[in-house]
Amino acid sequence: MKKLILINPHPIGNVGEENVSVLNQMPVNLGYLKALTPDNWEVDIIDETQELAVDENGENVCFDKTNVALVGITSVSYQANRAYQIATACKNNGIPVIMGGVHATSYPEEAAKYVDSVVIREAVPIWDQIISDFEKNELKPTYDGGLTPMETYKDLLPDRKFLTDKYKYRYSGIITTAGCPFSCEFCSVPQFQGRKYRERPINDVLDELEAIKGQYRGLILTDENFYGHSKKSYERVRNLFKGMVDRGIYQNWFGFTSLNIYEDDETLDYMAKSGCVGVLIGIESINEDALKSMNKGVNLRITIDKYKEAIKNIRKHGLAVWGTMVFGNDNDTPDTFKDVVDFILDAKIDIMTCGLLCPFINTPLQKRLDGDNRLFRTNFPEDWIYYTSHHLTYVLSKLTLQEFIDGIEYVYNNIYSTEVIRKKFRAAKDEMNNLNAAMFAFRVNLDWQEVYKHLLENLRDLQASGDYERALERYEALKNQKNPDMANT
Repeated sequence: MKKLILINPHPIGNVGEENVSVLNQMPVNLGYLKALTPDNWEVDIIDETQELAVDENGENVCFDKTNVALVGITSVSYQANRAYQIATACKNNGIPVIMGGVHATSYPEEAAKYVDSVVIREAVPIWDQIISDFEKNELKPTYDGGLTPMETYKDLLPDRKFLTDKYKYRYSGIITTAGCPFSCEFCSVPQFQGRKYRERPINDVLDELEAIKGQYRGLILTDENFYGHSKKSYERVRNLFKGMVDRGIYQNWFGFTSLNIYEDDETLDYMAKSGCVGVLIGIESINEDALKSMNKGVNLRITIDKYKEAIKNIRKHGLAVWGTMVFGNDNDTPDTFKDVVDFILDAKIDIMTCGLLCPFINTPLQKRLDGDNRLFRTNFPEDWIYYTSHHLTYVLSKLTLQEFIDGIEYVYNNIYSTEVIRKKFRAAKDEMNNLNAAMFAFRVNLDWQEVYKHLLENLRDLQASGDYERALERYEALKNQKNPDMANT
C-alpha cells in the first residue's frame, strides 16, 4: 500500500498565533485531503506544532520513509522557508512533493523551485485528479483547484478522529462560509478564497456540528466573517444559530466577524444560547485616516464614535469581545499607543490582540511599500519567516524605531500585565454573567501576554542588529535621488 504524508510546517522556535491555545487547532484542511484520498493509500498527517517532520537542520526526515510515495505540504508565507526545507529533505530521499496553500497560490514560481507540483488556490475540488495523475506517473507541475463549491462539504467530513487520536487536540474548526468581497489593503484572503462571499447550506453545517457534538473543548468557525455582508446573509446566520438551539447543539465556540453584528440582538441572543463564548472583530485602528488608508470600509461605515456602543451591546449578551489592533500604520504617531490603551480600557474590550501591520505578499499594502522602497527583510525565501504580525519589515512613516518600541512597551505594561489581565477577568465575570466567556477571555489574554512579549523582543533584536537603521538610510538615499530638492531642505 502506497503511503501519503501531509504536513503542516512550523518554523522552529516561532512564537505567534499558534501559541494561543484556542488557535492551535487541528489542521482541518489536511483532514479533508485525508478523507478524499482513495482507500488504497495509507495517509499520515504531521503537524509541526506538535512534532517535527524534518530535523532542525532541515536535512533528515523524521518519519519512517518506508513506502512513502508522496508528500503534500501546505503553507502560508511565514511557514514557506520551513516548507521548502521539508520539501528539499524529502526530495533528497527520493520522495516527490506537492505544495499548496496561501503562499504557493501567491508565489507559485518560487514554490516550483522546491517541489514537483504546485497547487494554486484550493486542493479539495481536484484532489482525486492529483492522486490519479500521480498514480499514472503523469503528475502536472501546476494545478489550479479554483474555489470549492460549498455544497461539496455536504457529505464530506475531515478525518478529525485520526487527528484527535494522534495529537489529542482540544479544539477543532468548521467551515460555514468562505470568501470576502472587501478589499482591505493588508489582507490576502480575497486572492486565495475569492471576492465572492460563499455560504454553506445551513443544514449541512448543522449536521456536521451534530456529528462532532461534545467531542472538543471548543470549536472555531474558521470563516473570515461568519455574519456576512448583506441582509440575506444576516438572516441565514441567524437561522444557523437558531438551528443549533432547536437541535440542542450546545457547544463552546467562537468565530470571526465584523463589528456590524452589534445591531442584531436576535442573532446575538441565539449565539449566546448555542454556546458562543465570544467573537473576534478586526478593529485595526481608532484613527479614521488610518482606517481609510487600510480601506477598512465596514468599520468606517459604523463610525469610530459608535465603537464603544457596539462593544457594549455585544457584551450585554454575555459574549466576550476579542478585538484586533495593528500598529505601524502611516498615520500612527507617538500618541497613538496611549490613545489605543485608553480606548481598550474604556470600551472594556475583553481581549485585545495587538500586532504589527504586515505587508503580506501580493496585497496592495505590499505593493505600495515595495514601490516606495520601504521594504527590508527581502532576502527570500529565508526572510518569509518575518512576514507575520510579530515582526517589522518596512520603514515607518512618522515614528522612529525607538518611539515605536517605546509605544509597544507602553501597551504591554498597560494591557498585558498580569495584574491588568486578572482585573479584567474579575470585571468580566460580573458584567457578562457568563463564566465560560470570562474564562475564555482570561486564557487568551494570558497566552497573548507571552506572544506580545516576544513581539517586543523581536523589535529590540531588530534595533540591536542595525538592520532597521541601514534600511532607513537606504530609503532616505533613494528618496533623495528621486527628489533632489528634498536633500537640501
